[in-house]
Amino acid sequence: MTILWVICGYSMVFADGTDFLKGIVGNFKFAMLDGVDSTPNVNYGAWVSHNVFSMYQLMFAIITPALILGAIAERIKFSALLVFMALWMLVIYFPLAHMIWGVNGMMNGVWNATASIKAIDFAGGTVVHMSSGWSALILCIILGKRRGFGKENMAPHSMVLCSIGTGMLWVGWYGFNAGSAVAADVVAGNAFMTTTIATAVASFVWPMIEWMVRGKPSVLGFCSGAVAGLVVITPACGFVTAGGALLIGVAAGLILWFLCYKVNSWFGYDDALDPFGVHAVGGTMGALLTGFLARTAANANLAGDNMKSMVTNHFFQPLVIEQLKAIGITLALAIVGTTIIAFVVKFAIGLRPSDETESIGLDLAEHGEEGYHAEA
Repeated sequence: MTILWVICGYSMVFADGTDFLKGIVGNFKFAMLDGVDSTPNVNYGAWVSHNVFSMYQLMFAIITPALILGAIAERIKFSALLVFMALWMLVIYFPLAHMIWGVNGMMNGVWNATASIKAIDFAGGTVVHMSSGWSALILCIILGKRRGFGKENMAPHSMVLCSIGTGMLWVGWYGFNAGSAVAADVVAGNAFMTTTIATAVASFVWPMIEWMVRGKPSVLGFCSGAVAGLVVITPACGFVTAGGALLIGVAAGLILWFLCYKVNSWFGYDDALDPFGVHAVGGTMGALLTGFLARTAANANLAGDNMKSMVTNHFFQPLVIEQLKAIGITLALAIVGTTIIAFVVKFAIGLRPSDETESIGLDLAEHGEEGYHAEA
């Protein structure tokens, strides 16, 4: 992802669009990071150097395809993975990120006065979570289930590592959400606050529901709730108040718990680490709730000329319709694009390793390494 970002990705996302594809994808002005130096990119932050901004945005480009991997664990060839991810970034992520975050993006409601869709996404509900989560669902269906799925115990092998990882993720997420203000200002402060509230509430709600339904609250439930809260608040964090964040946390804990607890088993797909249940649905829900809960008290930019007709500080405000439009475009791009890319790769080089390779384990068969050594 870093190599692609340097060659063309940053330019496709954050350069101005071409006349033919204006608002959909950027041109190649910054290809090979040409001109990306210590001077500011004034379109996005006059107080941050261009090279720092490009590396910060690279973080999003790296993590998004990584989320897809959670759905297809243990059953895709490494060669197919590399080709699929390269094509996915070029066809889906780079154009979508430009549409939402590019200064002349067609769905950048806050900063593009001529945007055809006045949508908002503070830190990646559509760009990161929806795109990866819905793509993950399509890819795990095309690949099929893991060997032994539904017959063998596939619970997390270490709750200690899971808990440590969740803590690191929660702290690191402030870099995504508060950092997306691109300044240490009041908007960043609001994003920091709302991220904390929504995540804490969801991490409480999820295990409490487990307690009522299954008789025991679990550490895994706490960790799952925390991630759910982080995902759902992401597009809204810089646009909602503390009260809105609390509502988002409750919704994240309740709805995403139900999805992961019941819906997966109803349909029988093998979404190994629940990127569909948490990221696809959570990102979609967050984008929609942003439409309902965005308030000018949280972000004065919503009272500017571009958005003042969209954000009326009522629950049913015009922004809801704009968010639905952005959700629809993101769904279409992720689902159709992933389906086409997956089948192209499948017919060209194959997606899935042999049964023998899967039995041996991909780490050993494809990389000659083992994550763990059996005790003698």
